[in-house]
Amino acid sequence: MKAAILSAGAIRVDDLPEPTPQAGHIVVKPLVCGICGSDLHARDHAPHLCDLLHRAGFRGFMDPEQPVVMGHEFCCEVLETTGSLKAGDRVVSLPFLIGPQGIVLIGYSNHFPGAFAERMLLDAASCVHVPDDVPTEMAALTEPLAVAVHAVNEGRAGPDAAYAVIGCGPVGLFVIARLRALGLGPILAIEPNPARRAMAERMGADTVMAPDGMAGEWWDEMGLPLGLSDAMAVDPASRRRSRAVIFECVGKPGMLMQVARGAPVGATIVVVGNCMEDDAIEPAFLLQKSLNLQFVFAYTPDEFGAAFSMICENPDRLQPMISETTDLAGVNAAFDRLGGGDDAIKILVRPDL
Repeated sequence: MKAAILSAGAIRVDDLPEPTPQAGHIVVKPLVCGICGSDLHARDHAPHLCDLLHRAGFRGFMDPEQPVVMGHEFCCEVLETTGSLKAGDRVVSLPFLIGPQGIVLIGYSNHFPGAFAERMLLDAASCVHVPDDVPTEMAALTEPLAVAVHAVNEGRAGPDAAYAVIGCGPVGLFVIARLRALGLGPILAIEPNPARRAMAERMGADTVMAPDGMAGEWWDEMGLPLGLSDAMAVDPASRRRSRAVIFECVGKPGMLMQVARGAPVGATIVVVGNCMEDDAIEPAFLLQKSLNLQFVFAYTPDEFGAAFSMICENPDRLQPMISETTDLAGVNAAFDRLGGGDDAIKILVRPDL
């Protein structure tokens, strides 16, 4: 079978043996798969990324010295009838399998191919049937949306809060869409790229601005000042919201302190951006402002299910985020585009093109 294989920092299309299912596995045909920001890290900084995951205790994560077929944001076609699934069904699934070292993450395993391939394996028990009225491309967004569902849950989102999303790449946009689907707001989106600011507005942000905008004035309007003296002087009855929740979706050195300086007193900062470098914070500053840092990673099976339900309820909601579709031969170039900072937001891969 054909697959886009990551090896030595580059992605090439080559032939691989057909995957051999083990107990509980089924063979599926990937129909479409999104390119994730973590995939970009894996191509360009594989040793560092793998070292992080290994130090964090993920024994089944890939060996950067060995080839790997990435792709974990997928919708697939079942090729064999098993249990309640029949050949031809479209499915989404949690991207996990049981391998020789225990649980492995599909798309970051040297033993099991991800969805940048003509065939792959899934855990039959984890597959969820995609209804006929849900487009394949929308179903493939379940996995990245689940990351946003988890982030919103960890921020203890509720009607008493005002929200800011800093960085409107795919993750930030999914967070905005999730908040709006829950009927929560107001939502401030901060993003330097004009095209992504426009997309944040389409996803439901109430106010959008560039990073040099007057975000402090917006928080003041909420009754949530940035400084200690101003916060102590606010009449509680005048507050439009009682607390601030800020989603940091950039993941670059210096962002945590930048967000902390621009955060209202008592804010919760939900760190979704995956900074791959050491970063310094000034704990005493965060302490004086009573700021809470909440780091988030991945999601639970229930949150994956909530993301899938959100897509099924309104399949068109996230469609504007899809920038283009490419074949296996175009994967490496698509990675270059996404890493280069142009206007592309979500690029999907179709192995059958």
